[in-house]
Amino acid sequence: MRPLSIPPWARPALAGVAFLAVALLAMEGLHRAGWYPTRLDDYRVTAALVALCIVVGQRLPYPLLVVVGVVVAWPTWRFDVLTVRLIPLVIAVYLACAAGRRVLAVLAVVAVPALSAMFLPLAFMSSDSWVLAVTRWPLALLLGRALVSNADWSTNVLMGILLVACAVLGRATARRRRSELVLQRRNEELVRLRESDQARIASEERTAVAREVHDVVAHHMAAIVVRSQALVRVGVANQAEFAEYASWVAGTGQQALSEMRKVVRVLRAGGDGGTTDAPVSLRSALEDAVDRVRATGVRVEADLRVPESLGVMQDFAVLRVCQEALTNTLVHSDGSSVRISLAASEDRIRLEVLDDGGSEGSPRVPELAAGGAGIRGMRERAASIGGVLDAGPAEGGGWRVTLEAPREARGQSAGSLRPDTAGSGVATGPAGAAPAPAPAPPAPAGRRAVAS
Repeated sequence: MRPLSIPPWARPALAGVAFLAVALLAMEGLHRAGWYPTRLDDYRVTAALVALCIVVGQRLPYPLLVVVGVVVAWPTWRFDVLTVRLIPLVIAVYLACAAGRRVLAVLAVVAVPALSAMFLPLAFMSSDSWVLAVTRWPLALLLGRALVSNADWSTNVLMGILLVACAVLGRATARRRRSELVLQRRNEELVRLRESDQARIASEERTAVAREVHDVVAHHMAAIVVRSQALVRVGVANQAEFAEYASWVAGTGQQALSEMRKVVRVLRAGGDGGTTDAPVSLRSALEDAVDRVRATGVRVEADLRVPESLGVMQDFAVLRVCQEALTNTLVHSDGSSVRISLAASEDRIRLEVLDDGGSEGSPRVPELAAGGAGIRGMRERAASIGGVLDAGPAEGGGWRVTLEAPREARGQSAGSLRPDTAGSGVATGPAGAAPAPAPAPPAPAGRRAVAS
């Protein structure tokens, strides 16, 4: 059963009614049991004023102060128990300050009724002479004397201190409520930021995993598909050539499987490392990629002037971009040759992959030419080391992919490597120091990225 929902505006009203009912019943029971007051009307009026404070104290503080002050200081109300008579005024002062009103302003509003209730002896005077008492009261107050000889100064001072203390306490309550509200809002903002960060990190991790799986598998699989097509054309008539092709396909498939296992191993290991191993030797890794493409029948000219002391991130990005550019040549191009050049200056590295295939030619593997994330992945690789990538038709025909990047990755440090495999050089993963890449523009017409 669902709990009863009470509107916020109705809660003070119910609380005030409940307080008044309990107070009246308690006073009636105590009176019947021998409680000393013979006139309960004064206590009932006080209880009614307290209930009124509970109902409207937070919403209408100043009107409540005026009403309670007038009733408490009313000249013809012959209720001489000051400690009880001022209870509603004390509560009204506290509630007004707790609602955010200034202490001095609240005390200024209640000063006159409080002093009137504490010092005017109208409880012992006829109603037609209270005006005269009011005119004499300021002079008596300045002289330090009450208008009656039985005035209790200790009670008056105590009630004055209680009024001021309740005002200060109400102000402190208001400040605490404001602080709680500010903290609640900041906590909500922090929760939203945390959720946003979690979504962003999850998206970056998914992107990094998808990019690694794509780059690792696509290069090997494209070469296997092209070579398998040649294997089908050769047939079993030429057993020696057939065996050579089949052996090459099997070896390349094993390499692809090994690379996939590396990705899975690093992903299962967790931590702050990357998603795959960077090459121990960039030159040998590039030469292996070139050899795989040459084995498919494409002529490759490689001018690999690999610079010394490149960072792990640069090695990794250059290798993946070169692999992906060669994969695009195998899958999407009808050209027969590719030229690769890698050079470096004092502060920058430049990689260029240029094939002679026409952008309007028939793709070598139509089944894989439906589009994918190859060019976007290369741009992300370039952005991860602070570089830029340009891919598009070359002048005079063919397709050119160019990567330009600084020799040292921005923000790269020793902490960018996984602690357990720093010696072998493991690239940082999605939670590493590499900046998030900007969204990649679409690939130019006529050449699509390798299918995922």
